[in-house]
Amino acid sequence: MKKIVSSVAALALGVAMIGSLAGCGSNPNDYSEYDKDGRLILKIWATDQYANAEVKAKFDSYLEKFNATEEMKELGVTLRMSPMSLLPSTLNTACLTGPQKMPDIVIWDRFSTPSYTNILMPLDELIEQDKIDKTEFLTEAYNELNVKGVQYGLPLDADPWGIYVNMDAVNEYNEGKEGADRIDADNLNTWSAILDAGEKLTKRNDKGITRSGLNTTSADGQFFSFVYTGTGELIDTREGATYGDTVMKEGAELFNDAQSLRVYDALAFFKELYKKDLCDTGHGGTDAFGNGLCAMTYGSIYFPQELSKYALKNYKMVPYPARDRTYVNNEDAPGEKINANENDKFGMKNGQVGGMLGGYGLTIPQPVNKAMRTQNWKDHVEKAWEVIKLWLMNDEMNELYFTENQSITCRTDFWTTNEFYTQNTGVIGDILPYLEYYKMRPSVAGYELFESSVVRSQIQAMKEGNTVYKTYGNIRSSGNEVLRQAQGRG
Repeated sequence: MKKIVSSVAALALGVAMIGSLAGCGSNPNDYSEYDKDGRLILKIWATDQYANAEVKAKFDSYLEKFNATEEMKELGVTLRMSPMSLLPSTLNTACLTGPQKMPDIVIWDRFSTPSYTNILMPLDELIEQDKIDKTEFLTEAYNELNVKGVQYGLPLDADPWGIYVNMDAVNEYNEGKEGADRIDADNLNTWSAILDAGEKLTKRNDKGITRSGLNTTSADGQFFSFVYTGTGELIDTREGATYGDTVMKEGAELFNDAQSLRVYDALAFFKELYKKDLCDTGHGGTDAFGNGLCAMTYGSIYFPQELSKYALKNYKMVPYPARDRTYVNNEDAPGEKINANENDKFGMKNGQVGGMLGGYGLTIPQPVNKAMRTQNWKDHVEKAWEVIKLWLMNDEMNELYFTENQSITCRTDFWTTNEFYTQNTGVIGDILPYLEYYKMRPSVAGYELFESSVVRSQIQAMKEGNTVYKTYGNIRSSGNEVLRQAQGRG
C-alpha cells in the first residue's frame, strides 16, 4: 500500500487542536464545523449526476467506508457530499460570496476547467512539494485539468463514451444466418459496420419503426467522437494565430485540408444515417434501450448504473468506430469506401476507433476575492489536499473508490495489476483495451457553448434539410464567433 505522509497533515491537525481549545465561536471568521467525534467536516460538491439514486447510493457507500478508515480518523476529517445542479455557475456564485458558502473539495467536470480557472486553486506547488508523480495518471485526463501550464486538479475517473449494443437483439437477428449476413458484434469497428448493423437491427411495420437499430436522435451530441474516429479535430489547440478557432477551412481549401475533410465527412456520415431512417424520434433515451426499443445507443462507462433498473442485462460496450468512408465526391451519395487503417494523401491515418473521454477531477475551489482567503480557509485547504492525496494516491483507498463505484481509475498502473480490472467481464473489460485511443475534448474556453449551441443546433438543422456543405459553413462561422468571444478575442 502506498502511504502518503507529509508535514502539512501534522500542521493542519495542530491548527485544528488549537482551534478546539480556543472554543467554538471565539473567532468570528471561523466557519469550521465538526462532527460528534470532533472531526472537521469538509464539504464536497458534485454535479447533479450524483443526485441520481443509483449513483448516489454507490458514492454514499464509498464515503461511509472512507470516513471510517484509520487514515481519515488520523486526519481528523469527515467528508459530506452534496450534489449541485448547474455546478460551475453555482460554485462561481459561492466563490464570489466567500469561504462560508463554498465547498472544500469539488468533484469537478474536467471539461469545464478552461472557463473557470478563477475559482479553482492552482495545485502545482502542492504537487511538487509532495512529489506527486503525474505519469501515474492517464495523460489525457491529467492534461484536461491543465490550462496554460497550470494544474488545477488531479484526475479522478476515466469515463470513456461508447456505443452500447443490445446483445439479445443481435443474437435474435443472427439466428439462422451465416457469414456476412450475420452481425459481428466483436467487429463493429468502422462507420460502415455500425451503419450496416443499424440497418439490420431496425424493425418496422406498416405504422413505422417498432425497434430502432441505432439511436440517431441523440447523434448530434456524439459529433466530437465521430470527428475523432476520423483522426480529426474540431478546434485548433496548437499555439499560433488560429489557436482556439475551429480547424475548418473554407471553399476549395476544405477538400485539400486533412482536418477539414474529416469534419466534413463526419457531417456527411450523419446525413447518411438520417436518410436511412434507423430511429424513431421517441427512442433516444435510456428507457428505449433498457426496454428493448432501441438496439444500439450511446453512453458512458456509468450507463450500466442507469440500466440496472431495467430487465435488459445482456449488452456490451464498443468504442466509436473508425472512419472508412469519405463523401468528398458527393455529399448526397453513400460514402466511398476507404481503408480505415491506411493513410490518405495528406499523410494522416484515415480512421481510428476510440472516442471522447469524459470524467471528473478532484479540485479545491478558491474565493475570487483574495482578501477572503483567510487563515481559516487555508487550514481547510491543507486538510482538503491531504484528503485528495489519500483518495487518489493511497492504493487501498483508490481501489475502495473504484470498486464501490464500478468505474475506471485514472491511475493507469491499476489497469494491469488490479484484479478488478484484469478480471473484469463487464463493460469495463469491454472498453479498457481501447482507452489509449480515447481523447479529451478540446481544452479551450468556450468549447462547451460551441458544442451545445452551435454544433448540435446546426446538425439538427441538417437533419431537417440543410445540406452538409451549408452545415459545415455555419458551424465554422458561428463556431469561430462563439469561441473567439469566450476567449476574449471577439
